[in-house]
Amino acid sequence: MTGPERFQVLVLIHFFVTLTGTKHLVRGDLSYSFPEETKLGFIIGNVAKELGVDLSTLSSRKARVDVEGSRKRYCDVNLNTGDLITSERIDRESLCGKKPSCVVKIDLVLENPLELHRVSLHVHDVNDNPPKFKKNSIEMEIRESADKGSRFSIEEAHDADMGQNDVQRYVLEKNDHFILSADSKRVQLQLENNLDREKQREINLLLTALDGGSPQKSGTVVIHVTVLDANDNAPVFTQAVYKATVPENSPPETLVITVSATDADEGVNGDVIYDFGHVSEENLDIFSLDPKTGKIKVTGVIDFEETTSFDISVEAKDGLGLTSYAKVLIDVIDMNDNAPAIYLKSMSSNTPENLPSGTEVGIINVHDRDSENNGQVRCSIQENVPFKLVPSIKNYYSLVTTGQLDRELVSDYNITYCH
Repeated sequence: MTGPERFQVLVLIHFFVTLTGTKHLVRGDLSYSFPEETKLGFIIGNVAKELGVDLSTLSSRKARVDVEGSRKRYCDVNLNTGDLITSERIDRESLCGKKPSCVVKIDLVLENPLELHRVSLHVHDVNDNPPKFKKNSIEMEIRESADKGSRFSIEEAHDADMGQNDVQRYVLEKNDHFILSADSKRVQLQLENNLDREKQREINLLLTALDGGSPQKSGTVVIHVTVLDANDNAPVFTQAVYKATVPENSPPETLVITVSATDADEGVNGDVIYDFGHVSEENLDIFSLDPKTGKIKVTGVIDFEETTSFDISVEAKDGLGLTSYAKVLIDVIDMNDNAPAIYLKSMSSNTPENLPSGTEVGIINVHDRDSENNGQVRCSIQENVPFKLVPSIKNYYSLVTTGQLDRELVSDYNITYCH
């Protein structure tokens, strides 16, 4: 393990040497696919059938599910049927966000003989979230002398789902003045007919965002346009996309990045105010945006193990309501802030003294929540015991004998693991 800090974790395992037998570890990989938000007790698959395990032995072999490095279990084994069933809500958006693939790794453990099977749960997205705008209404102020064809940016709707279940298109309710811009990747109003403040000072437009799911979901926002006499230019950001990095556990007031937009107008028409566009409640507690300077700072706890990146929309608005938007992409830098943990996955409590050298008597798992070099671990045991650790699957180790056991000389061993 590398990093600015080194951790040492000790685990004591105590077992007795007896005259009972033991068997070897058998390993295999399983993979299942199923949709998110299934009801509790949903049958993912039958592990007993796929592994060829006798149903009558599941209980005696203590068949169980273990999720490495997580307090959640997600699923359990029905010892009567051998089915792998959901035991709590599985929400793809909470687990994987917008990642194209969402895979949850769990371990299936059986004893007597010891078996460890790696199970991959591929969670598919369902259309369980509607598109949402940040606010129920958007205030805009547009000069009456605006040219036909002028475009005005509108903040996009956000949908927590992905792919076809994400926002696919927008529909603007028919009106006398505006249409949606058809040749822009952004959501923009395009002025189709001239405005006349003397005839109509205020215009209400209804914009609907639609996803591509089945059944289709939608979200709406009312755009309230006030017709003014002057304001020729909207603010323009210096970049369409800002990129920054921030170390996890950065203290409050840490400066992440400064966004900047300029407005060619003078006076109140050129004064720019910054605000977040769409941002989740969790991110609002993590970052702040100074409305005058555009400085984005840390205000909450950033944990790489929880979130590796942030995608934030920022808005620049001038004194009379014209707006522009930019994206801020923030990558979190992993720090070596987690101590590795050792888990005793299985252990033969009674071990015969006549076991041949090289016999496996237990399984341990070592896990560090940090990533890359910070998450690499090494495991060893103290000297002068007739046992050694043999690396196995991923971060699993087998405890095997290295010499002859003699109960008359030593009837039990305390083995200390460290890494």
